[in-house]
Amino acid sequence: MWRGVDRRTVLKLAVAVPVIGALPRIAFAAAYEPPVKVPPSKALPPDLVKGENFEVVGEVTVQGFSDRYVLSTPYTAYDVVTRDLLQKRIAETRAIGELLKVKQTDAFKAGFAAALKSPYKGVKALVTNPIETIKGVPTALWKFGRRIGEMFSGGRGKQEDTYGSELLGFSAVKRKIAYKLGVDVYSDNEKLQHEIDDVAYAGFAGGLAFKLAMIPVALPGSVGYTLDAIKFTRRANQILRDMAPEDLRIRNRKALEAMWATKDECDAFMDNPYFTPRHETIIALALEGMDGVENREGVVRRASRVDSALAAQLMQRSIEMTRSYHATVRPLTRIEELGTDLAFVTRDQGIAMAVPADHLLWTGWFDGATRAIAAFPAPGIRWRGVVVAGDLSRLARRQATSRGLLVESNTRDHLLPKEEWTPPEGGLELDDEGGQGDRKQGKTPPDQVPMTDPLPGDPGTGPEWKSPPPDKGDI
Repeated sequence: MWRGVDRRTVLKLAVAVPVIGALPRIAFAAAYEPPVKVPPSKALPPDLVKGENFEVVGEVTVQGFSDRYVLSTPYTAYDVVTRDLLQKRIAETRAIGELLKVKQTDAFKAGFAAALKSPYKGVKALVTNPIETIKGVPTALWKFGRRIGEMFSGGRGKQEDTYGSELLGFSAVKRKIAYKLGVDVYSDNEKLQHEIDDVAYAGFAGGLAFKLAMIPVALPGSVGYTLDAIKFTRRANQILRDMAPEDLRIRNRKALEAMWATKDECDAFMDNPYFTPRHETIIALALEGMDGVENREGVVRRASRVDSALAAQLMQRSIEMTRSYHATVRPLTRIEELGTDLAFVTRDQGIAMAVPADHLLWTGWFDGATRAIAAFPAPGIRWRGVVVAGDLSRLARRQATSRGLLVESNTRDHLLPKEEWTPPEGGLELDDEGGQGDRKQGKTPPDQVPMTDPLPGDPGTGPEWKSPPPDKGDI
């Protein structure tokens, strides 16, 4: 956007931004855009509109930040908000189909029958019955250790299994099945949970009669995504596969406290019922990936105030975008708290906000967000901007640029790792007993796997990142 503009004019504009941003709201008065409805083909790529066992039906509602879809499947229909959740539900639909195929096999039927006769036949009741039912579980079956204190002090979310089933190892099998199918074991999809429970029961309690290796990998690869995004997703999901929720809490708490988050801040974040272990772990990993960036604890403070499941998901995705930007576009120096939002400061003296939106309209939120960035009183700031996963309406883009902001859009494939994933080639490593054995000797613990490989070539490859004003001395 700087092409054809005299540098002196640019510098004057940069100096004027805080003053302009402080003007009364009426100075920028522009009617906010109402939600609009468009055909699915206008809002989504073809592979997300229709496929095996799914179709987006009716019209898509472009609400101003996250689009709203109606997804039809043979198992149920979903009212879906955000493209991320749409992709997740499509992946879950594929996984349900694969699990239903598995349940028709003779091997599964034999495993399920064997499970009914096994010493673990009560484990299936533990998945659905209240915590009091575990009182009759023999003491020898309990896995005592450091996780116990965390288990009874940290609480659990709605999507986590009962304490007894985790200690019996049943949930470890569920995590491995979910990993192989490329879905979230902490998903709130009841149909998916039911089918995974059945297969995990046959695999865990049925022993050798049914091997989890019989489950096929259900999802295609992450075509079009950067190496950095693929490796981040893979590492996160390996950790989620291999660590119980209580172990994840211990791990994440230590990581956040190492970033100067206080115990009270960690407690407020990790006790927030809208964050699942997956949310917490990915946020912690993303913050770890920004080593040296100041005020990462500000993310923890902001996350503690999240008040809905959708806000928790958007918070996770915003932090993932910020980490990816730091790793592949421009290094960051600090996280800033702008009211209820977060922004980042770059080493080349810019300040911007990562926005995991599907399609931004000119709304009250975007008005306030762009005003906050334009008015932020940091000394020496050379450029200000917004980095958007999706696209913007013409009015939203025009209003943002009128405030002197650089606008980067359609960065989803470069900055946002996929919510679903494919395990590495060679399949899933499982014990014959369905995962009851110890971790294989010589296998690198998930917490020690490098998060990213060095990226080839210029780290700025991908979207055509706009250049900020030239660095020629302080403003």
